[in-house]
Parts: sequence; C-alpha cells; structure tokens
Amino acid sequence: MGRKDTSSSTSVGGAGGKKEKPMSVSAMLASMDAPASKAKPSKAASKPKSKPSKAPSSSYMGDIDLPPSDEEEDDADLAAAATKPKPARATVDLNAIAPSQKDSKKKDKREAMAAAAAEAAKQEVLRDDRDAFSVVIGARVPGSTGAAEGDAATDDNIRDIVLDNFSVSARGKELLKSASLRISHGRRYGLVGPNGMGKSTLLKLLAWRHVPVPRSIDVLLVEQEVVGDDRSALEAVVAADEELTALRAEQAKLEASNNPDDNDRLAEVYEKLNLRDSDAARARASKILAGLGFDQSMQGRSTKSFSGGWRMRISLARALFMQPTLLLLDEPTNHLDLRAVLWLEQYLCSQWKKTLIVVSHDRDFLNTVCNDIIHLHDKSLHVYRGNFDDFESGYEQKRKEMNRKFEVFEKQMKAARKTGSKAAQDKVKGQALSKANKEAAKSKGKGKNVANDDESVNPVDLPQKWLDYKVEFHFPEPTLLTPPLLQLIEVGFSYPNRPDFKLSGIDVGIDMGTRVAIVGPNGAGKSTLLNLLAGDLTPSEGEMRRSQKLRIGRYSQHFVDLLTMEENAVQYLLRMHPDQEGMSKAEAVRAKLGKFGLPGHNHLTPIVKLSGGQKARVVFTSISMSNPHILLLDEPTNHLDMQSIDALADALDEFTGGVVLVSHDSRLISRVCDDEQKSEIWVVEDGTVNKFDGTFDDYKGELLEEIKKEVEE
Repeated sequence: MGRKDTSSSTSVGGAGGKKEKPMSVSAMLASMDAPASKAKPSKAASKPKSKPSKAPSSSYMGDIDLPPSDEEEDDADLAAAATKPKPARATVDLNAIAPSQKDSKKKDKREAMAAAAAEAAKQEVLRDDRDAFSVVIGARVPGSTGAAEGDAATDDNIRDIVLDNFSVSARGKELLKSASLRISHGRRYGLVGPNGMGKSTLLKLLAWRHVPVPRSIDVLLVEQEVVGDDRSALEAVVAADEELTALRAEQAKLEASNNPDDNDRLAEVYEKLNLRDSDAARARASKILAGLGFDQSMQGRSTKSFSGGWRMRISLARALFMQPTLLLLDEPTNHLDLRAVLWLEQYLCSQWKKTLIVVSHDRDFLNTVCNDIIHLHDKSLHVYRGNFDDFESGYEQKRKEMNRKFEVFEKQMKAARKTGSKAAQDKVKGQALSKANKEAAKSKGKGKNVANDDESVNPVDLPQKWLDYKVEFHFPEPTLLTPPLLQLIEVGFSYPNRPDFKLSGIDVGIDMGTRVAIVGPNGAGKSTLLNLLAGDLTPSEGEMRRSQKLRIGRYSQHFVDLLTMEENAVQYLLRMHPDQEGMSKAEAVRAKLGKFGLPGHNHLTPIVKLSGGQKARVVFTSISMSNPHILLLDEPTNHLDMQSIDALADALDEFTGGVVLVSHDSRLISRVCDDEQKSEIWVVEDGTVNKFDGTFDDYKGELLEEIKKEVEE
C-alpha cells in the first residue's frame, strides 16, 4: 500500500546486575537469540524518498522469520549496548563477542528454569489473589452457600448478569461499597477509572465467579500469556476448543487402528467433526492469528519460541476463537502494535456478537469498540450509554449537577447548624434523602432508551462533593541549542548472533520543536532506533552527530521494570538529581512526585513495593528533573491511566523541545503530531526507516482500509 517510502496478556493459557552509572541498564540484560526481520541490502535503503511505492498488504510482516516483541528487542538493544566500546562511535567486531555453543545451551537451560519458576510464582500469586478479596452481597458473603451463582443460576436462558448491592475489599482496603451493576447480553462495555481503584479486580471477581454469575454464562478472562510448549501457535489456538481437540485425537487413534470394530465409532467421529466444521475452525484460528500479526511461518512455530508479548497475543487469539458468552479483556492493546490494535477494533465491532467488558486506557479503542462505559468512581459503578466520548460528556454533566446539589445541601445544613437544633439538621438530611430517592426511582423508570443516562442502581446517599482525580505532568522549558541537535547520517546497525536483523541507511534528524512518531510492526526495530538516537547503541556504519550540550530524557519499559531498589522515590530522585534547588530538597521532590500523580503515602514507600504505574510516575518525575532538550518515549502509556495519559499529552503539547514517540495509542500520536509542519512519521519496516509522505491520520487511514478488507473476507 502507499503508506511508506521504500527507504523507511490470560487465563486461557497456561526473567540483572549492578548499574555502573545512573540510568545505564545496558549491562544488566543478556541478548535475545530469537531472529528478527530480514534486512534488505543497504543500497536499497540509502535515503528516505518522498513518496512510498505500492506494497501488497501481505508485506506488513514482510519476510520476518520470527520477530521479537518490543520487550525482546529492548533486551537485545540493552545487551548490545553492553558491548559498546568506551570511545564513541568506534566500530566493534560484534561476532568476536558472540557466546559459544556451550554457553548458549547453558543460557537456554537457565532461561527454561527461570520461566518454570516464574510460572510457578504466578500460580502461587493467583492463589493468594483469590484469598485476598472479600465480597459481600447484601448481607451475604458468597462462597459457602453458592450465592455467587445467583438465585436463578439453573435457568439456561439467563444471559444477563445482575449484581445488586455488593461490596468488595482487598486485604482490608475497600474498593467497592454497595455497588450495583447490570451487564446486558450482546453489549460491549468499557470499564474505566483511575489506576488502583479496582477495575482489574472486578474482572477477576467475574471470572472467578466470586460475584453472582449464572451458570449458563461461560466467562473467560484474558490475563496471562499462553504457556510455552512444543505446540505450534496455530495448534495452541485450535486446542482451546477442547471437544474438537478430543475428537481429532480420537480420529487419529481410530484411523491407526486395525480393529474392524472401530469403524462404526470412526464414522461417528467423522460425522461430529463434519458438524463442527473442523476445517473451517482451523481456518478461522489462522485468520485470527494473522490479524494479530502472525504470518504463516510464525503460526507453525512452537509457542515456547515466542517471547511473553507474542504469547499474550496467542492467548488473545485463543479467547477470540473460543467465543465465550462473556469475554473479559484487561488492557489488551498493551502487547500489540498499531496495526494489530486496529485489526482488533474492527474484529470486535464486526464479528463479536456476545458480551464484552474491556479495561483499556486507549481512548480511540474505547470509542471504536464500546457502546457502553462503566465508570468506577468513588467506590461505585456508573453505566453510561455510548462510547467514551459520550461518557465524557455525560460525566461532566453529572459532575456539575452533583456539585450543584451538594452546594445547596451544604447551604441548608449550615443554616440548620446555626439554629443549634438537631431536629432542624435531621429534617434537612431527610428532605435531601427523600429527594434523592425520588430522582433515583424516576431515573430507573426511564429505562435504557435514555442516552447517557446512568443505568446503575447504586443506593442513594446524602449529596456529596464530586471528587475528581487530578494529575499534572510538566517538562521544564529547555535551554536553546543551535541545530542540529541530533542526526543519524546513513547509519546501519545489527546485533551479534542475529545476522538476519539489520537496519540500514538511516538518515534522520531531530531539532527543537520536532515531533516524530515511529511506527511499524513489533520487532521491526523501533526500540532499536530509539536506542541509537539515545546513544545506548553504537552504529556499525554511518555517522551520528550530536550537540555537546544536548540532554535527552528517555522513557522505556525497562527503566520502569528495573526500579527494584529498597530506597524510596524521594531518596532515589535526590540521588539521581543532587543539584535540585528549593527550600527543602525533599519537599521539592515530593511536590514534583505529587504533580506526576504519585500519592503522598507512596513517596516514602520502597520502590520495590510500588506498582508498575507508580514506578512509571517516578521515572517521568526523574525525566522532568533532568531538564531535557529531547524526549525519547517508548510506549509511555502502558502503565498510565486515562487521566495521566491526557496529562502527558498536555505536557508534550507545551514542551518546546523535541519529542520522539513510539506508541500504539492512536490518540496520543495524533495529539503529539498535530502540527504538520513540525511532525514526521517514521516507518520502520523491512530493515529500513522511511519518512511517510503524509500525516499520521493518513497513515492510519491506509492501514484501516487494508484491515477492513481482511476482516470482511
């Protein structure tokens, strides 16, 4: 297609060292052995061209043999950086440092043992999780009396889930209080709210049936990657249909039998397989995998040969193939590239006829897929008709109305308190409760046809001030530098032990105000390109030019994952940035952490105990304190909630330095690259980096045209 120049996580499925200097993590990780995309000769990728040539849709994955996920690519990048010589830009004989075959076997054995230990740890945590939650429905605690299955659980015709007046706590922390929710069959719900408030918990409780779910409704939560084994990716997906798998196994056994008495049973098996349309099932599984980025070669490879990110895709494919009555997806886009996200959107909208609840921070994904939004706010659940944009409109209207009622109530209570009469105060409270009950009954009586009406039936309470969750990101104004700030000129790069991966002819530059979105399939080299720009990797050919005073702020998932120290966030930031000014250094740091959304009680918590989202806020605070001229952001939204992503987008809008972004979040890319004069789209594919001739919306539009044809076939 004409989108590029030719220069360029489940329940259905079944690991470091010291840093020598701050933020240097390259020496902590070993290189990955999985092959990646095959590179074209560097002559074919000398410089970006002005207009892309037409490429067939099948060229999306090109001739990639076995691409790594972005996390795998990062591992290889950081490992390759560890081999970087002290003199800048010197050429290294990468093959000279390759491990021996014996060392490779030892490494494979260690990795297999680590994977097994990690899986055992996951299962142990899962068992602990199930015991950590307390659920009360009305006055009942489900479990011992079977209440979790509902009063009408034996009715096979029940397809809706009704949760009335239930409360949830986790290790003493109250997450939901007297909440109610109706999940209607065939609707696609988006579950939104700040991180850490209980969204993922609600999905787990539904999947575990710790809340009343009719027995007639099968529930599937895509949460963990499929366990790696010798089965191919395609076999792992088809095997999700256990009855079909059993019939095929019996068919193979009977066909190998020489006993004539087995012929009648074999005929029955053939008939059942024919009724289940066995061949069509395999074709459907293959189509789903293809949509999620697996070409035919990859579909035939063993699941154990894939990284965790790709095994999460296999788990997602299994879930889509199984078609449960209620499908629960928790941040399904986190392990997908942009094209796979767009394919998933189209598939769910056109092919999914059952019930879906998805937790996602991706606004465009929620707008495209969902026709209802469940908002978890203040320990209650509120349902809004429409997509996320409709929810925002309804939410703002509801927030203003509730605050208006609270102001009236507070004014009346203040007057009653002045009288000194308890009876007067009780009268005001009684009138407020009576009015609230009447309004709730009236709202419920309107039914589902009222657009944006809150369909939840949470018990009424006295008017309260609507407490909004607020977060503010900020990157300081950088000092002006003479351009060019950063340039790669005819740069090429390859990894040791991966001769089939090479980036060639990279010719790009970044200045103050530049906005760049790097797009392309997972494993094509997006993170590698960022590491080249950051100076963490040394080009094997070509030239890098960099301003001597240039400061780069770098965000990477590995930086977040490697924050495992016992020191707290304040201690860490003071150590990383000892020259901070202020009345009190600690107080200044805590103020910055607060603006980036880290709660005050977590400022002195050991970093090792923080969640991924909380660690991400520490990293962003550190980037801000470094006063960067250029921001290099690799999937910065994965651990952020919706409000934080909006705050990040606002901060990037105001930032006058350069920004280079790798993200699957369409809306964030559109926000960052909204100025056509300053924005560029770099397509990393087939061993090249090409500047797309057009806007991001143009690029996305061409992808969508391809994908719609694939889904409709």
